[in-house]
Amino acid sequence: MLGVAHSVMAQECVVVPEGCCQVVLVGSYGRAGLKHGCSVKLVELNNGLEHVAATIDGTVGYNVVAAIGEKREGDGKTPVGVYPLRRGLCYECDLATLFPMEQYDEEFMWVEDVESDDYNTLVRKPEPDRRGDRLWQRRDTQYRYIVVVEYNTDPIVKGAGSAIFIHAWRAEGKPTAGCVAMAEDDVKRVAEWLNPQYNPHIVVLPKDAKDYKFVDK
Repeated sequence: MLGVAHSVMAQECVVVPEGCCQVVLVGSYGRAGLKHGCSVKLVELNNGLEHVAATIDGTVGYNVVAAIGEKREGDGKTPVGVYPLRRGLCYECDLATLFPMEQYDEEFMWVEDVESDDYNTLVRKPEPDRRGDRLWQRRDTQYRYIVVVEYNTDPIVKGAGSAIFIHAWRAEGKPTAGCVAMAEDDVKRVAEWLNPQYNPHIVVLPKDAKDYKFVDK
């Protein structure tokens, strides 16, 4: 897990791993008068130069963001930090993308039960008493396309938060339980922009971040 370090001159020094050329940058909280409103920028990095391919209106958790190491299951916060984007989920494979998208059906669930050995993993045919996010139930509203944020996935710490995604908001401008949300067309745009060859990552800035720069690890 990578972090966001503070540098002098009140500028956020965003540490990204070597070879990361695509960043989904989440910040500018409080947009549209909503504490959970945010800006999502698709940033392309090339030899120290930054190009913003798109800027998207989004939302984060209803309690905004959690500092690194402070995210807890059910706290309604989006975890600050730098996390890989390696895979996505969809219930119809209708995207033109190089990003790996796995098709799911009604048998899949993302486990959120802190007592389960499968905590914060995607499972098929879970045990009946397992608590989790049954993706199929929201396939037509929020989960047509999902980009998985690799938060707390390697290693998994029970209770540190689960099922952090980029997905469609349940209604325009509505907050999430900890994910990053936006319009469905914008989620598709993100998924089609992502390319695994560019080692894409998501960067969730701290709440008080005003400026930033990217540096290699």
